[in-house]
Amino acid sequence: MQLSATQLDSANGLPLAELSLMRVENGRLTPVAFQFDEMSDHDMVWFDASGFDRKGEVNVLDGEDRLLAMLTDAGPRRPDDMEPDQGEVLADLEVANDCHFYLVKGNPERSENYYVSHDTNTGQTRTALYQLDVDPENELNWRYLSYRNYQGEGSIIDTLKMRMSAGVLSRFTRMTLDNHNLRPQLVGHRVGPIRSVMHLRTRVVLAGIPVMTIQVQAMRYAAQYEAHTYAKVPELYRATLKEPEVSVTVDGNNQLGAKVYTHNFADAPVTVNGVDDDLNFAGQPISMAENWILFDSDKAFTLLTELTVPEELMSVPLRLIYQDDSQLAVDPEQFTGQVPNLGYMLKGWPEQRELRFTVSMYFDSSMRGFQADEYANQRSRDVAVKVLEQEG
Repeated sequence: MQLSATQLDSANGLPLAELSLMRVENGRLTPVAFQFDEMSDHDMVWFDASGFDRKGEVNVLDGEDRLLAMLTDAGPRRPDDMEPDQGEVLADLEVANDCHFYLVKGNPERSENYYVSHDTNTGQTRTALYQLDVDPENELNWRYLSYRNYQGEGSIIDTLKMRMSAGVLSRFTRMTLDNHNLRPQLVGHRVGPIRSVMHLRTRVVLAGIPVMTIQVQAMRYAAQYEAHTYAKVPELYRATLKEPEVSVTVDGNNQLGAKVYTHNFADAPVTVNGVDDDLNFAGQPISMAENWILFDSDKAFTLLTELTVPEELMSVPLRLIYQDDSQLAVDPEQFTGQVPNLGYMLKGWPEQRELRFTVSMYFDSSMRGFQADEYANQRSRDVAVKVLEQEG
């Protein structure tokens, strides 16, 4: 669950330290895990060193600040006469039929539950469902991913890959940057009970030309990973660089037998076989409105990816990257072969000066009996929350 401060009128303008979230349990209101993230003017979590402007005052609920909690922590509706031991209920947050959270002011109790453990010094993340190890010096270099009860051997993936390429002055003099060149530098980090947020900055230089600065926020949740990307593209470099492309992919580690679905192939997935023979599948144009990719390992691990862009970027051309070749080497990688390498390629500059997109990766054990398109729509759907302000 994620709510904006604009939806919480009764708490707007109050100090964050005075606010908490509770549920009904054992006949009383008890605290649950939650966190508030203060937001910047680029729809990213605010960090002082990011250079972004904070929306609103520090340590106060205002602007576009976000309240986060886990749906599984919701409880039943409270009786009319039930009040917290201290403080007062400001709002009833109904997340499903008779499933509620209560926003409370002035109660010192706090839950000790944390759903994400993330150490930036070692690059290791642990949750109840997965373990992710990355190079602590380069967030792009994933080293190991495991999922609870995964039935395969070793890491599920080889690594994460990001590429930027463009022709310099001409489309024939093309240069490409990858994980080795796009080395994001950490400028801010916060681990909360619900998610960990890292703010990373990468300066992109092509042929000695400083093209742009990319700001990325890597977010780890209990069962998903998100990368929010923002860059401002100066007009000079829009003219200098020809046919630019940005790609983000996940390279699987020996996932033979897995099935891969897209919206265009929801009923006819391809099967990973290590032979590059999926010519109709690879390179397919993808609608920005229906761009999900679903990977089912058939070994108790499923990965759903989705690309999100603001409305003004919906027209940017998008293609599927899919490589299924056990002999193909594409650096960076730990293990030879793309089995498979799958993800997205954004082609061309947007009409606006700003490039903004989010790649979301949802981890699961299976498709849970749903068809591919049903699962994709259910898994990535925003949670509807009904906010009922309480009379004081």
